[in-house]
Amino acid sequence: MNILILEDNPAKLKELTETITKLDETIKYKPCKFFNDLVIEINRTKYDLVIADLKVPLYSDNPNEEVDVSDRLLEVIRDIDCINFKTPVIAVTRFDSLAEENFLALNRCDINVITYDNTNEDWKPPFINKIQSCIPIKKYDFIIICALEKEAKAYSEAGYNLGERFLSHGITCRNISIKEQEGLVITPTRMGLVNTAILSARAIELFKPKLICMSGICAGIEGKANIYDVIIPEMCHQHDSGKWTNEGFIPELYDVPLDHYTSLKLDKIINEGNFNDTLKNGITLRRSEFQPANEELDFKVYLAPTSSGSAVVADDEILKSIKIQHRKKTAFEMESYALYEAARQSLERPLFFSAKAVVDNGNSSKGDEYHRVAAILSAKTVYEIISRGICKA
Repeated sequence: MNILILEDNPAKLKELTETITKLDETIKYKPCKFFNDLVIEINRTKYDLVIADLKVPLYSDNPNEEVDVSDRLLEVIRDIDCINFKTPVIAVTRFDSLAEENFLALNRCDINVITYDNTNEDWKPPFINKIQSCIPIKKYDFIIICALEKEAKAYSEAGYNLGERFLSHGITCRNISIKEQEGLVITPTRMGLVNTAILSARAIELFKPKLICMSGICAGIEGKANIYDVIIPEMCHQHDSGKWTNEGFIPELYDVPLDHYTSLKLDKIINEGNFNDTLKNGITLRRSEFQPANEELDFKVYLAPTSSGSAVVADDEILKSIKIQHRKKTAFEMESYALYEAARQSLERPLFFSAKAVVDNGNSSKGDEYHRVAAILSAKTVYEIISRGICKA
């Protein structure tokens, strides 16, 4: 987004630009101090928004002579021959009388008047709302959600070109490209079902991706999943949804399955001959990261039923109750169900899946020695699945 700002007061300009940057770090802006500079710019460059003070110097020859430019602004920017004829304009002025005098004329020409006051922040909400309504929404081919920062950084550790963090619409994002497909790796403010559901729904609505997916770490059920196995939930439910009674917890399960066609494509991709070899390539384990009685990186990638819950599980009794909910359940974690449900209910109908690597069995002996490698394996799995055409019809 490109914004042209007409403002001669340095303190006010600083507050305007800081507010804009906090809203979205990708927004670009060009400040003008004199009205004549604005005239040149709006006839030369197309902007997404113009922000203008109503009392500024006309020329650099008289930098201290401020005049009311309301009529001039209307004449110049709402001239049908101006390339910014339809560009939204915000008039931000500290002079109440000036705003009142020109309100009707400016409003008729789609120029919103906001009265600025440096002693309070009442002007900020309408200012921010107008900017948000003018931000052009960029569409992405795919969105990858990572619940933890270390899961997002795993894409860099895997050797992929992951961009620097930036804010877009209040969402922490990083750019990533996979075979000419543009995407984002995004992280919530907190891990868990609630934040993931909100973030997934917002990301789908804002960025209109063909695919939304998730990578990271999870817990596996002993005897059904081994350390470093990467599990794609073919069906996912929330294991802590239900009712507490005198007899204990009675679960009420609502399953969200993968789309059938997506499931078939995933099964085909992960079972291609060189898939696991591609994931292993470039990963060097430290001594503490080897599995017991195993001298090499050993794992499988497969589809299986899983579940999600709102809290970290590190208790044998809670683990026991989770195991009995579904006899084929293989793994559990804290977010995938939220992503699946958000995608299922979305009007955009994106493809969706999650692929997380096992780091423990969810019991009292939890540790973090396998987290680094598991996060990298998960990131590489998602990257390869996208690279091999999951988004293609």
